[in-house]
Amino acid sequence: MSSDGDQPTGGVEGTQPGAEPWPSKETNSVKAQRERSRDSSEPDELVHERVLEFAQKYPELAETPLCETHGRKLRRIVTEADWRDQWVEPEQPTENAFQVTELAKREASTWADALSAFLTAHARYDGLRARFANEQGDEFEIPLVDAWGEEYSKKQYARAMALQRQMAGGDRPSGGESIAAWDSPATAMLTLTASSVPDGTRVPPVEHADAVHDSFSYDGVRDTLRNTMEYHLGLDADQWGYWLQAEPHGMDGDGSGMNACYTHLHVGVYFDTEPLGLDDDLHSVGTEFERVIDKHVEVCEYAGRSAHDYDTITDYVEESNGCISLNASVENMGSYLAAYMGGYTEELLEKPIEYLAWGSIYWSAARRRTSRSKVLTEAIAADACEQRAESDESNQTDAHGDAVVWDDGRGPDVVCECCGSGWAIDQSRLDAPVSDDDLSDALGAEGESDETGRELTLAERWPTATAAASVGESTTKTRIRKRVETELKYCDDVPSVHAMIGRNIHEIPLKYAEFVESVMNGEDDSEPESFRRASLDSEWHLEAIVDRDGEEHAPNGGGVDMAPLKLPVQRILDETRLRHSLGRGEMWRCSKCNFAYHDDGTMLARHFVGEHGITDPESADHVLTVDDYYDEDRECMRHPAERHDSR
Repeated sequence: MSSDGDQPTGGVEGTQPGAEPWPSKETNSVKAQRERSRDSSEPDELVHERVLEFAQKYPELAETPLCETHGRKLRRIVTEADWRDQWVEPEQPTENAFQVTELAKREASTWADALSAFLTAHARYDGLRARFANEQGDEFEIPLVDAWGEEYSKKQYARAMALQRQMAGGDRPSGGESIAAWDSPATAMLTLTASSVPDGTRVPPVEHADAVHDSFSYDGVRDTLRNTMEYHLGLDADQWGYWLQAEPHGMDGDGSGMNACYTHLHVGVYFDTEPLGLDDDLHSVGTEFERVIDKHVEVCEYAGRSAHDYDTITDYVEESNGCISLNASVENMGSYLAAYMGGYTEELLEKPIEYLAWGSIYWSAARRRTSRSKVLTEAIAADACEQRAESDESNQTDAHGDAVVWDDGRGPDVVCECCGSGWAIDQSRLDAPVSDDDLSDALGAEGESDETGRELTLAERWPTATAAASVGESTTKTRIRKRVETELKYCDDVPSVHAMIGRNIHEIPLKYAEFVESVMNGEDDSEPESFRRASLDSEWHLEAIVDRDGEEHAPNGGGVDMAPLKLPVQRILDETRLRHSLGRGEMWRCSKCNFAYHDDGTMLARHFVGEHGITDPESADHVLTVDDYYDEDRECMRHPAERHDSR
């Protein structure tokens, strides 16, 4: 299988002649940030300048916490932990009490602090190298980059242009020409967003991003999109695909937009119109996409109709600023995505402040900002495979699909042996391989060779394994052993081997006579068997991380250090009756100390945690009482015990 690192980027390509760029939406302009004149190029000073710029341009956002959802995991560096000492009383009188330190709460940092951590982490990648080595003593080093630098943008740019070539045809950077895989490719752009102040209260940016992305799930917008393409439009699974791309609101804006720095999604849909027989009339397809928009508004908590009002669109093809826009070509979409990917190829610290603030959301939450369907991923892999075959610097000589193998994984069964993609490969070129069960039946239960009549070794029975081990007998021998031992238990005289087999001819084949004799003699020949094949390839491993000063550091195994938020006050507010608004004549009261409060439940939630150490919502709900002056007995305000008794 090919990896991202195997795929050539092909450099920064230009828009194909005759292809108009996809019109810019109100919030996704990809114009480069204006040139900045700075007195200092020191990364730490530049980070400080950009964070200060964010705080000055968006003071409210700068002080907004990243997230207020209990249990949501964020990078540990963008959380603030509060620890407390607590004495643990002994269970036995002879034992001493001891003190432990426990986590009282863990809150998210402010957006400005997260931006600082994000930019600092990126700056520290500059000059880092990874050194790999193998058992033969060979070594090589590669520069380390994160997913926010120029190289990543160029790679995404090249992928967008690869899709354009594979679906509509075109020249590859390596010199070859791609043949269009689809007869009449077209594209659609769906825009999904949500309000950052749905009820006048600012939503933390991570919670907003979670709501927008989570709507595009298998039981949400993604399923609705698939049903639209395959059920309502009748396309096959390999005749359409999607590219989801998150983008920031408010690019190159004046900072006045309520959603500036928050995220929204563009879902680029590629599809072949030839099976639809539309004769370039895409309006009927546009109306089918309305159900996709409806699903987003339904499942996304902060999404509203005003930002997704497709009724104001008179022509889905002519108009491009609505939530649904179509184009009878694939060049348009490829150019748009490629322009977005390549439009910010300057260094991260020089990008617009809205982009940086938006990026800190995804970095802090360790959330992907782009995804593609399998069909599109395979098309990109196929294009890279063709370029490797055409490159003088590659040792690959077979073009994509020249050599094929069977793949039992998800997706096409017949795939290219070089890249593992089934894109544009005739699926009838190979028959399904013989299953393990059928192979076992053909060789006999014990894996007997037809040529020699001998029992095959474990290595011969499993030729594709790198290593394997077998302990104990086969199931067939175990069954025969139990049968022979049972017969011997109830026999007055020990029978001969042939007599034993004759009595059980339907259960013990004659070829097991030698094994039956060993069982009757009390022998056990079930010896462990194992093998390990030497690898022909050099096994490279990460040996060290080398910083810009040449100092070496041991690799720590990778992975992002995430920590869940612990917000006992917020959790009590969200999971008890305190989440409801007080009605006429109602008042909150703590049954432990009679403390009463008549405003929103925040004060009482803090009282439970701070005064009584109650952090469990169920316990807090039992301590909470509601005084009702008018005895209206609202069901939502009933004590848990009362609700239980009324069942």
